Amino acid sequence: MTTDTPPLTRSLPNVSARAVVGFLVFCELASGFVQGFYAPLLGEIAGHLQVSDADITWFLTVQTLAAAVCVPLLSKLGDIFGHRRMLRIAVVAVLIGTLVTAFLPSYPLVLAARILVGPLAVWLPLEIALVHNRIKGETARTSIGLLVSCLTGGAILGTISAGIFSSMLPTLTLTLLVPVLFVAVSVYAVFFKVPESTSRTGAKIDVVGFIGIGLAMVVLLFGLRLASTDGFASATTIATLAAAVVIFVLWVLWELRVTSPAIDVRLIVSPRLGPVYLTAFLFGMVMFGAQAPSTTFLTADPDTAGYGFAASAGTASAVTAVVTILATVGAATFAPIARRIGIRAVLVTGAVLAASGSLIQIAFHDELWQIFVISAINGIGMGFLLGALPALVAELAPSDSTGIATGVYNSLRTLGGSAAGAVFAVLLAGFTASGSLTSSIGGYITIWSVCAGAFIVAALALAFMRMPHETDTSLTKG
Repeated sequence: MTTDTPPLTRSLPNVSARAVVGFLVFCELASGFVQGFYAPLLGEIAGHLQVSDADITWFLTVQTLAAAVCVPLLSKLGDIFGHRRMLRIAVVAVLIGTLVTAFLPSYPLVLAARILVGPLAVWLPLEIALVHNRIKGETARTSIGLLVSCLTGGAILGTISAGIFSSMLPTLTLTLLVPVLFVAVSVYAVFFKVPESTSRTGAKIDVVGFIGIGLAMVVLLFGLRLASTDGFASATTIATLAAAVVIFVLWVLWELRVTSPAIDVRLIVSPRLGPVYLTAFLFGMVMFGAQAPSTTFLTADPDTAGYGFAASAGTASAVTAVVTILATVGAATFAPIARRIGIRAVLVTGAVLAASGSLIQIAFHDELWQIFVISAINGIGMGFLLGALPALVAELAPSDSTGIATGVYNSLRTLGGSAAGAVFAVLLAGFTASGSLTSSIGGYITIWSVCAGAFIVAALALAFMRMPHETDTSLTKG
């Protein structure tokens, strides 16, 4: 069920669709900037707050946990009450969170501020819903590709800028005020330059469903964090993950019974969107879960470990930059390529390229130039997936559920990354000899094999699913 609000042009008569996309593109650039800015400064932040290296990891963890709750909730509320309205709430929360963080009042207050930054993860799903409400077809794909590429490019800019501003500005607080400026401009754009969406779902708010999925995600992510540090055999880890599974099962049973579920479980596992969501989870496994192993492989000393390059932080960053830059290009260019060969071909090509990169790395990982070539292959493949997957979700989702559909996509990527991060940490530990601090090369080969397998499964799922032009009109219109 949908209800229409007055046409968008009545609220902002002088703002064209192209201008709206431009403002939203800046918001995603700001989102990426904020996400990439803090990690290089964690050491300085820990020193200022006088906390341990273990404690400062919660600086990023609490934001992830907050995002796990915010993304499905605000995405669904956007479908009900308006995507711009929820985006306004999200940008104001992030503005307050980054501002409090900049002044570093105390460790507990900083963690509370990081919770307010959690809604940063819902910016993209809400923006995609806003774009898809105004634009359809290839133009929508191009616009969504630009949003995703600017998110990725903004992360690069944020990471580089952190080091530059840290060396230029006299205090850490001044450095941490830099991302606040980006968010402040985003607040202006969302409040004064972006019109509201017109599609609405008539669903009621499933309070129990939202509480259930939020609690399940938080407990599960916390359990996976425990698994990455204490192992899956730890009693605490087992109890936490078991609790998450119980909560999730009860949540699914509830969602299947209510008439207006928080998340339509049947739609998630349907042939219509199921393969895309499976790919999102597998993609997140590799994209986020393999980051730490990639860095430790590069920085390992070949004289003691038998592999690696004793790479400096700069070299490791350069490898990451190759992946990220080419992923940005791939996300930005997938739409015109899809116009020529079809979106299925783009998606399958992206998954096959990413699988090929991991397979090649199993055989060739002894020279640094090989790693750069492999990173380039992975970057292009991941870029196609980064741009095309959310665009496809927006096209296949019912018109009054675009927000929650893309929100679920984002949540599954995060969940996949967290799960893989924990599993990969345990794998490396399993290949580490007693008394040693480094894993054998077998641990990394196993991880690369898992990554290749994940993308092969994704390629098969995408190859046989029904694409938008093959579906009924009712499926694409909602």
